[in-house]
Amino acid sequence: MSHPLAQEAVQAAKRDEPRRAWAVVKDYIAITKPKHQVVLLTCWSTMMLAGGAPFAEGLFILFATALGVASSHVYNQLFDSDIDAKMRRTRNRPLAAGRISRRGAGVFGALLGILSVLLMLWQVNVLSALLVVAGWVIYVPIYTWWLKRTTPWCTFFGGASGAVPTLIGWASVTGRLDIVPVLLFMFMMIWQTPHFFALSLFRGRDYQAAGVPMLVVVSGVAATLRHMLVHSLIMFAFTVLVYTAGAAGIGYLLTAVVGGGLYVAGVIAANLQGEPRAEWWGRRLFFSSYPYMAAIFVSVALARL
Repeated sequence: MSHPLAQEAVQAAKRDEPRRAWAVVKDYIAITKPKHQVVLLTCWSTMMLAGGAPFAEGLFILFATALGVASSHVYNQLFDSDIDAKMRRTRNRPLAAGRISRRGAGVFGALLGILSVLLMLWQVNVLSALLVVAGWVIYVPIYTWWLKRTTPWCTFFGGASGAVPTLIGWASVTGRLDIVPVLLFMFMMIWQTPHFFALSLFRGRDYQAAGVPMLVVVSGVAATLRHMLVHSLIMFAFTVLVYTAGAAGIGYLLTAVVGGGLYVAGVIAANLQGEPRAEWWGRRLFFSSYPYMAAIFVSVALARL
């Protein structure tokens, strides 16, 4: 007959099993970076701009796109687990903390990616499936595995992956690509450079500790602020070109000019105040870049509606 304390321990373990199982599920969800699925807004926007799709079909396209994005995020964290473990911002991520296995994450990410492509081929079109593959290749082997560890311009080239959903949205409806989604793709690609440079202004010590050659680590704060200004001006120009291409009306143009003008003004102020206020401006420019980007894509979609 077993000891009462042993029986109590077994019962406690059984009670904890559902809790542990849910913790594992949450960790697998976490490695897909759900917050970064904000890029689906760009897919929806260009889908609407291209003429829209029936509600169920639109949800299907967004779901298939989300699976491809999630797969790339899983492999990003799989390859970056050594870097993530050295940074305060990321050291508690499931793979960096060792809470889930690398093999399990690899299989999970592969299943997500394969399912995304198969769904696109089954119910959407070949071009959309190829764009999912292109976004994955840019983000995983090119950006994560190669460029992130070798050049401060990794964010510029890696930004192309985050911009691919703008092309998927359009291609899923029309089966082709045109100048308008390409202009929005360029805006989204360039937007990510000042966005992540702003992050590096207040997370520079993390990147330095992890050995990631972000521009702020390699060339310093002043150079980072200068490049943020250049890229912000180019980004602003692409939003205006969307209007000149006839994709949207005066409402969109006002949104682009006011939103872009405020963002560029903030970058100019950060340059004028320089290093002493760089971290303060980095936080504000990083977090304000999200509503600015969202306003551009929502306004262009509403212009079509």
